[in-house]
Amino acid sequence: MEPLNQKAYTKVEARYPGLVVVWFGQLMSIGALVGFSLFLVPETSDLPGAATGSLLRLVLTALGVFFVVASFAVKRKLLNESVAKQQINLVQKAFVIAVVMCEVCAIIGVIERFLINHHDYYFLFVLAAAGTVFHFPRREHLVAASYKISGNESTL
Repeated sequence: MEPLNQKAYTKVEARYPGLVVVWFGQLMSIGALVGFSLFLVPETSDLPGAATGSLLRLVLTALGVFFVVASFAVKRKLLNESVAKQQINLVQKAFVIAVVMCEVCAIIGVIERFLINHHDYYFLFVLAAAGTVFHFPRREHLVAASYKISGNESTL
């Protein structure tokens, strides 16, 4: 990879703080969902039997795990595409989609908390927060998607 020219460097430096703000906002959103689920007391569950609640809990947990694992695959695919196409916009898209998929896991945790009211709902919050932390944006991704930008191209 060749060194960045001034225009590409400016684009990277202009985009990176925005990615960090979006990432931090999504992480705080997961924290807000945790607070929401801790301070609001759910009604007793109306599920007819323990087996149904257990099956639903298993399905919701598996769905949450799927979203977090899939977020890494989606991010990798979009980052590879951003390098191949040299489109810096795809880097932002990759990070936003990845952290939103992790937040879906936290939303499933809220659903589990209020639908089943089982004490293991916090696992989904921990998983969502861990996935989001691992999706912290790095400048290298922006640089890789913009190293071929010449001085007369405009992709902003």
